[in-house]
Amino acid sequence: MSASEIAPVSATYRTQEPSQPAAPRPWLLLTALLLGVVLLSLAVGAVPVPLLALAGSLLEQVGLDIGHKLESVQQAVLLSIRLPRVTLGIMVGAVLATCGAALQALFRNPLVEPGLLGTSSGAALGAVAAIVMDVALSAHLGSLRMLAVPGAAFLGALGATLLAHRLGGGGGRTETARILLAGVAVSAGAGAGIGLLTQMATDAQLRSITFWTWGSLGGASWDVVGAATPPLLIALGLLLREARTLNLLLLGEREAWHLGVDVERLKRRLILAAALGVGAAVSVTGVIAFVGLLVPALLRLALGPDHRRLLSASALLGASLLVGADLLARTAAIPAELPVGALTSVLGVPVFIGLLSRKGAA
Repeated sequence: MSASEIAPVSATYRTQEPSQPAAPRPWLLLTALLLGVVLLSLAVGAVPVPLLALAGSLLEQVGLDIGHKLESVQQAVLLSIRLPRVTLGIMVGAVLATCGAALQALFRNPLVEPGLLGTSSGAALGAVAAIVMDVALSAHLGSLRMLAVPGAAFLGALGATLLAHRLGGGGGRTETARILLAGVAVSAGAGAGIGLLTQMATDAQLRSITFWTWGSLGGASWDVVGAATPPLLIALGLLLREARTLNLLLLGEREAWHLGVDVERLKRRLILAAALGVGAAVSVTGVIAFVGLLVPALLRLALGPDHRRLLSASALLGASLLVGADLLARTAAIPAELPVGALTSVLGVPVFIGLLSRKGAA
C-alpha cells in the first residue's frame, strides 16, 4: 500500500466530526450478542452441555437447587476445556478489534489492521523459529521449554513492530504512510524467514507451524489464560483511554496539536499498545486475521467515527466474532477441528472486497 493510496481515504477521515454519545441500545445489543454466543459456545460440542443443567450447577454454588446438574464428564469438559477457551477467545477478540479501531484512527484509513505493521508476521516468525529449534531450546531451557514458543512469538511481534516504527520515522516525526510501508516490508521479510524455516522443519514441527500460521484457540487452558490476561487487559485499557484524543486526531494532526494533543507521543503510545496486545494475542492463539480489520470498519459505518463508543463496541463485537468463529471451527467437522484463523479469513475476504468496492464507488 503506497502513500498515494492512503491519502484519499485519509481525506474522508478529516472531514468526519465525532457525533454525540449514542443511546445505550447498541451496547445492549452487542452485550446480548456476546452473552448468547458465549452460552452457545459453552453448550455445543462433541459433549453436549444442556443450558438448564449448566444453570443448575451454577445456582448450586450459591445454595439453590433446581433439580438439574451437570454430569461429571460434562462438568470436566466445561471447566477444563470450554470455559478457558471461551475466556481466551473473548479477550483476544476484544483486543484484536480494539487495536484495529485505534490503528484505523491513527492512520485515518478504515482498511488498516494490526497485521500491516508486521506485528502478526513477526510473532509468527518468532514462533516458527522456536518450533524449529525446539531441540536446542529444550537443552537450555529445561522446565521453561513450554514458554519458548509463546515467548518467542511475543518478542517477535514487539521486535517487528518496533522495527517498522523505526523505519517509518524520519526527521524526528513519525510518518504514518511510511510506517505502513515499512510494516509491509517487515511482513514480507518475516514471511521469507518463515518459508526458509519451514523447509528445515520435521513433519511434527510442520503441524505445529500450521497452528501458528492459521491460528487456533485449541491450546487454551487456565494457565494460558492466566499468562495472557495481564498484557491483554493492559493493552485494552491503554487503548480505551485514548478515545478522546483519537477523536481529536480525526480532525488532522495539525489541528489536534493545536488542541493540546502531543501527536508524536500519541502515535508511539498507540503503536506500542497495539504491539503489546497483538503480540500477547498471537503468542497464545497464532495468527488470526481480519478481526482487527472487519469489526471496527463495519462498526464505523453503523455507529459513526466517535471513538468513545467505537472502541468499546469493537471490543464487544470482536469478542463475539472470535468466540462464534471458534464454535464453528470446532463443531463444523467433528471430531476434527478447523483452524479458526482460516474461518475468519473466509468470512473476512468478501467483506473486505465489499469495503474496497464501497470506497471505490465513493
